[in-house]
Amino acid sequence: MNILNNKKGYTSETTLFIETYAVGETILLGSLIGSLLKAGDVVALIGHLGAGKTHLVKGIAEGLGIEDKKGVTSPSYVLINQYMGRLPVYHFDAYRLESAAEMYDIDCVEFFWGNGVSLVEWADKIMECLPDEFITVTMNTIGQTTREILISYHGERYKGFLKGLRSGVQCLK
Repeated sequence: MNILNNKKGYTSETTLFIETYAVGETILLGSLIGSLLKAGDVVALIGHLGAGKTHLVKGIAEGLGIEDKKGVTSPSYVLINQYMGRLPVYHFDAYRLESAAEMYDIDCVEFFWGNGVSLVEWADKIMECLPDEFITVTMNTIGQTTREILISYHGERYKGFLKGLRSGVQCLK
């Protein structure tokens, strides 16, 4: 795992670029992210099919205390899965949605403002449904197992999250 500093002109204060070189590293990064999340946090996951979003979610779930990460699967056909860890985890998949209205139909706002953590795959399809403050994780495939992961935040709520994540990634090296 490698932090890429000041990539693509973003400041390192608000954005963190990380390269992972294996599925296990992506899951480990997710576990670190999960360990830092708190009730009411929303994470928007963006990336093409096969970019590793669900592997990252498996790690986040692990970091939130969900013991069986094999039970964490993409909810493509059911739209939302719920897992219980130290906080409830609401795992959304917007891939099959035709519009943001469909996301509102499943009462996403109730989950976003609830006592759990919301993880939204394919969030770029329903951005207008997200609260004003959220974390964005954009994943790009660089090689067969290499991923470039851009993590940024919207809102002051997550400033400490990114600092903690940066410190945690440095410790993993």
